Amino acid sequence: MVEERREQGPSAGTGSAAYPEVSDEVLESWQYIVNEVAGRLNVPVGQIMRRRGPELAVCVTNDDARNPHAVGEAAALEGSGLYCEAVLREGVPLLVPNAVADPSWDGNPSLARHGLASYLGYPIRWPDGTLFGTLCVLDDREKAYTRQDRDVMGLMRDLIESNLRTLCGR
Repeated sequence: MVEERREQGPSAGTGSAAYPEVSDEVLESWQYIVNEVAGRLNVPVGQIMRRRGPELAVCVTNDDARNPHAVGEAAALEGSGLYCEAVLREGVPLLVPNAVADPSWDGNPSLARHGLASYLGYPIRWPDGTLFGTLCVLDDREKAYTRQDRDVMGLMRDLIESNLRTLCGR
């Protein structure tokens, strides 16, 4: 059983006294990560989503003309139907090979607005275990992510969490 850990308070994870702001230098390294992950997994969208209180915002997104998302886009987290909402709620990775064939994803905004039918996402945590957000990739076609794909995502998530530990001085 996975222990669920949730952020506390309205400003959790927003650069408050408990959590430092993410530096430009770190954001640049994360840009490389999302570009590399999207390229290796051959998907149009790779991004880091950040939880900011009641919202989920695009923190970094890959450079690809097919990617419909922009840094700073945000949506209400609770009840959004976003794939990332499920990752943050459950605190574990999520693989959706084809949301079109899965009625539980009816109304998913990524599918409805952009046709992004497949998803692979991993939770990212601050050093104290509080959820920062997600590292995720999306595709507009069915995709059975391989063990190697999942390993790459896990390693990149670990690197991002290492950056967060460094920012927090741990």
